[in-house]
Amino acid sequence: MTATASAPADPLDAPSNGSAADRDAVAARRRRPPAAVLAAVLLALLGTLAVLAAQPPSARGQDTPAGEFSAARATEHLREIARRPHPVGSAEHARVREYLVRTARGLGAEVDVQSGPVAQPGMGSPFPSATVHNVVARLPGRGGGAGPEPGALLFVAHYDSVPNGPGAADNGAAVAAMLETLRAVQASGGVRNDLVFLFTDGEELGALGAELFVREEGLGDYAAVFNWEARGSSGPLTMFETGEGNLPLVDAFAEANPRPVATSLAYEIYKRLPNDSDFTVFRDEAAGLNSAFIEGFHDYHSRSDTVDSLDPDSLQHHGETMLGLARELDGAPAERLRGENGENGVYFDLFARLLVRYPVAWAAPLAGGTLVLLAGVLVLGVRRHALRPTRVAAAAGAGLGALLAAGAAVHGLWTLALLTAPDLAALPLAEPYNRGWFAASFGVAVGAVLLGTARLLRRLRPAETAAGALLTTGLLLAALTATLPGAGYLLQWPLLAALPALWWTVRRAPAGGSPEEGAARTEWTGVLLWSAGPAVAVVLFVPLAAMLLTALGVPLASVAAVFVTAGLVTALPLLARLPATGAVAAGAGALALVLLGGAVAGHGYDTERPRPNSLLYVRDAAEDRNLWFSADPAPDAWTRRVLGGDPGREPVSDYFPPRGDEPAMVADAPALDVPLPKVTVRGDTTRDGVRTVRFTVASQRPAWRIQVRLPRAPLNACTVGETRLDRALLAEQTAGAEDVVLHHYGARSVEVTCEVAAGTRLRVDAADYTLGLTPQVRELVGPRPRDTVPVGFGFLPEDSVIARTTEEI
Repeated sequence: MTATASAPADPLDAPSNGSAADRDAVAARRRRPPAAVLAAVLLALLGTLAVLAAQPPSARGQDTPAGEFSAARATEHLREIARRPHPVGSAEHARVREYLVRTARGLGAEVDVQSGPVAQPGMGSPFPSATVHNVVARLPGRGGGAGPEPGALLFVAHYDSVPNGPGAADNGAAVAAMLETLRAVQASGGVRNDLVFLFTDGEELGALGAELFVREEGLGDYAAVFNWEARGSSGPLTMFETGEGNLPLVDAFAEANPRPVATSLAYEIYKRLPNDSDFTVFRDEAAGLNSAFIEGFHDYHSRSDTVDSLDPDSLQHHGETMLGLARELDGAPAERLRGENGENGVYFDLFARLLVRYPVAWAAPLAGGTLVLLAGVLVLGVRRHALRPTRVAAAAGAGLGALLAAGAAVHGLWTLALLTAPDLAALPLAEPYNRGWFAASFGVAVGAVLLGTARLLRRLRPAETAAGALLTTGLLLAALTATLPGAGYLLQWPLLAALPALWWTVRRAPAGGSPEEGAARTEWTGVLLWSAGPAVAVVLFVPLAAMLLTALGVPLASVAAVFVTAGLVTALPLLARLPATGAVAAGAGALALVLLGGAVAGHGYDTERPRPNSLLYVRDAAEDRNLWFSADPAPDAWTRRVLGGDPGREPVSDYFPPRGDEPAMVADAPALDVPLPKVTVRGDTTRDGVRTVRFTVASQRPAWRIQVRLPRAPLNACTVGETRLDRALLAEQTAGAEDVVLHHYGARSVEVTCEVAAGTRLRVDAADYTLGLTPQVRELVGPRPRDTVPVGFGFLPEDSVIARTTEEI
């Protein structure tokens, strides 16, 4: 039989002004819970299950068999590593290094310490440099040759911490896990090929240890590199970055990990971001994977990054993955671990138990085939008069509008939160302590937008609503596959799962039997079919949206909102069948505001949830001034003591170049006897029209960082940390800025050699920085209140006493 406009395909397609029999069927359905309600509840439960499944495995105790990984045993190492902050150049840093050398040797590894000066030329200005000390622990394969054999695996974790935190999670957890993995491998009989554990130095400053290792040793003997990190203190270990030709290693990751959490969306996004880690240095030189856990953001780069704050389950996930990869890839030839012709993969996990993967070359054909099927069903629907093209286009427009509306709604809620609680901006990346309340508000707001869109679409034939929703998904699939082929799976499979329902809808003639009986049977059949696409979308999108919210932070929740709405557009045909969608949407909008109010009311600072702040004192002989400054959004009770209640604002890029022209709070400060750094020329020669001047900048006090600023225009090249930065590199990495800035860490002096045209004088702008405030400065401001904490390293200028001078040489 043929479906026509006057005889819709099924009760999901019944127009609101249908026949008397149809109206009787609708009335009958209202007397019982609609199938769509049950489907919506089950989809919500499925989404909850998908989120709950993405948890790390339970930590194992001291009684774990010797050949298996134990978080309890690894924690013994961690307590030694993360006693106190251990930044580069500190006495505590040397103690941790000695512990690693002693422990790795005791576990049977051949250990060397690779030391040398190095600068990072590839991560922009300021260019960091330091003398670093990598610990290289080699577990020889059964061949027993000298040095790493071809096919060796390289496991990497940095052992330096930030200056203001003990680094239990970042990156003590990975370091301790590598030691426990070394022990477990030895206890189970060793390895066929060499297994090398590289404990890098200086990662927090710009992957300096990794740079030294690649410069001095290279990666030619290594089949693959695995880097282990953390950007928080809890959560599952997520594999978020790979090198090119990743498919074989993704296969190995899936086989080695009982709880694989990974998505090629992260690979597509991360390679386009300016974020860097040790893996940045390795990824173009060898096959490899980069993994981290990222929940518990407020412990990241802060004094609360302690052993007690670390979730031992996350440590267990670190170790089980390491040990599994060491065994899975032992003896694998290097050529097996890099895909043929650089073949990448599309990959994603299901419930953190199964990692689906296939070649990225399949993405375009799969998407193309799915879009052809969609187009065929749409044409069939038009020919059978079940679909009117203009109405389908209107429904698709509504679907696209839902994406924009969801993003706008969440952005509006966050803006309202900042207006009512402006001190949220004091937190790193403005990430609230009680983020769960904000996340709940945003999630309900997305639901309100989807329900509101479904209510609007009820004016159309439900078949047209369904076709428009799938057309929206198809358009997004085409765009995503073209731009981010590794992410197209997110829409590919929900759309493919929903196509049978659309085909059934446009093909089916009116059901036989009485209107009520046919309607009931058809309703349940239709709901079952139309639940397939949303079910796949929920499984794929909901846990990934939660991960995105963690990775991007609450202030960028609007991005996650658009993302999850794109996936849930396939649910619009079901949502349109719910009763009272308009009222429910309005109620959800109101609930979102109530939840936001609860979030704002619950926000506040105390000793358990301290307010981050910063204060810096500057003696600036170059400008003949002394000042206080803080990059906090506003003075608090502590900084107000010296900044006042309404401080001036001006750029502070002379002291903190990454801030650029963004203003900070400033106030005049009393003059203190802070020794200035000293610039000394050590060599000055001219040859073939080029003047080469070698000079040192030396701190006259216990400074941790030395800054050297030079005008870029006259520089042909600069050498620091035995790394030459030529004119082209300086122009590229400074993005055309007028000055070149060098940062040297962990030593009282730095040597720089510059090449300029003969006869050219060079202006050297030198400054040095202490870790924290010195006693004479602390006397002026008084003790920091217990409900405040120094701002996390790397987010804003942190507490310091700065001395600056200039000299022309």
